[in-house]
Amino acid sequence: MSIDGLFPLLTEDNCAQLDRFETLLKAVWPLKGKHREQLKYDIRDMSRSLTNERSTRRKEYMTDAKFLSPYLYYFLPWNLFRLSRLFTGLELDIPEDGQVADLGTGPLTTVLALWMARPHLRARRLSFTCLDIAPKTMHTGVQLFQALAGKDSPWRIKTVKGGFTEHIRDKADLLMAANAFNELDWSGRSTRPQAEKLAAHMVGATKDTGRILLVETGVRLAGRIISEMRAQFLEKGYKPIAPCPHTVECPMPAMGQGPWCHFNFSTKGAPAWLEAVSAEADLAKDNVSLNFLYLSPGGAAHRGLVRAVSEPFKLHGGKGQYACSDRGLTLLEYAPGIRPLFPGQQIAPDWPSNPKTDLKSKALILPYKVQGK
Repeated sequence: MSIDGLFPLLTEDNCAQLDRFETLLKAVWPLKGKHREQLKYDIRDMSRSLTNERSTRRKEYMTDAKFLSPYLYYFLPWNLFRLSRLFTGLELDIPEDGQVADLGTGPLTTVLALWMARPHLRARRLSFTCLDIAPKTMHTGVQLFQALAGKDSPWRIKTVKGGFTEHIRDKADLLMAANAFNELDWSGRSTRPQAEKLAAHMVGATKDTGRILLVETGVRLAGRIISEMRAQFLEKGYKPIAPCPHTVECPMPAMGQGPWCHFNFSTKGAPAWLEAVSAEADLAKDNVSLNFLYLSPGGAAHRGLVRAVSEPFKLHGGKGQYACSDRGLTLLEYAPGIRPLFPGQQIAPDWPSNPKTDLKSKALILPYKVQGK
């Protein structure tokens, strides 16, 4: 079984960019005196509003100034770390004079992460159209980008006040939406029509040779959103590049209590200043998670592979791990002493002629064989 994977460790350069981001924040959005003392409480309050109190949060919360400081000093840098790990492992290549659109951009999170994680793009002439309903947040993002990349950067950024389906004049080579669609109401019967509307808009805003990238926060609701969006994109002729190793029905759609598609990885490489801010707010992390979908009209070059998704767990004296394949939900089975794959790694499988089915999950069992044995 040959192996490749997503989420490689960050490069030294990417780590350095995350390290110096604290200095940029202090220059662009300084906090002094009582505001700095209050930060840990504001972070905690905002964390509750994004999780436990989600149903009572206003959709326009990012237009509220009191949320901006905790977002910039805690949620934004953790999102930059997550996206950096993802962008480092994806094939992201935008041509000279390329067009990029970013829906629900916030403080230009994906633009900042793209500059940090993909240094080969920094010298290219790229035009970004960034849409959000909060102009002040976008303006702050522009200031952060200028501090990060320098005012002589060939990247041109246009901010537009608007929602997710606002008309985009120039069709995109890469269209992105990160940590955005979870802000919408996905309850009741609205899920499919809403996904269909969003997918139709995104396909219409992308060039025939373009790509679409959705990233969400790694919670079960986000898994459901990604799965529903995937189904709509497939109907419109867009196929997954990653993480899905196939174009058949999603075997982990976040329905019921079964395993669902999201990826956890360690916080190794996160800047010390961010870990200190997190600990101060009693929100220290040793791992982070996300789910995502990266598509194009052609999709991935290879099919028939198996992608490890879950964290490994104990199984029959060895270990098991849920994975995704064109045969549906798959259970990788590891003999004692065999090191499991990292979530996101992909293998070319050696399927048994009559694979067994796991009684609990109904997944097909794929015994993992070490390469060369």
